[in-house]
Amino acid sequence: MKIIVLLAVVCAALADSIDYYTTADDNLDMKAVINDPAKLKAMTDCFLDRGSCDDVAMSYKKIIPDSIENLCNRCNDAQKHLANTYMNGLLSNAPEDHDSFLKKYDPDAKYTTKFMEAVKDF
Repeated sequence: MKIIVLLAVVCAALADSIDYYTTADDNLDMKAVINDPAKLKAMTDCFLDRGSCDDVAMSYKKIIPDSIENLCNRCNDAQKHLANTYMNGLLSNAPEDHDSFLKKYDPDAKYTTKFMEAVKDF
C-alpha cells in the first residue's frame, strides 16, 4: 500500500512539472478571430510567413512546430482549446490556407491527425 501511495505522489509531482509553453495571451478569443475574415487572414499570414506578426500571433507561431510534432504535450488546456478552434476554423473558413498551413508545419503528414486527436476535446 505504501508503494502505491508513493507512486501516486511521484506521478502527481511529475504531472505538475510540465514545462508549458509561454504565449502572449492564452485568453485570446479565437472564435472572434475565426469569425472575422480580416483577423483570420492576418493571423494566418503571420503563421505562413506572408505577413507581419503582432506579439500574440508571434508567440503562437514560435510554438507551432514543436506543439504539432509533440502533439501539444506542453500545451496547457487554454492553448489546446485555441489550437483546436483555430485549426477547425481555418479548415471551415479558409481551406486553401489550411492546406498551406499543413504543408508548412507537417509536410510529411506525420503528426496532424494525432495532433488534432490530442486537442479535440478542448
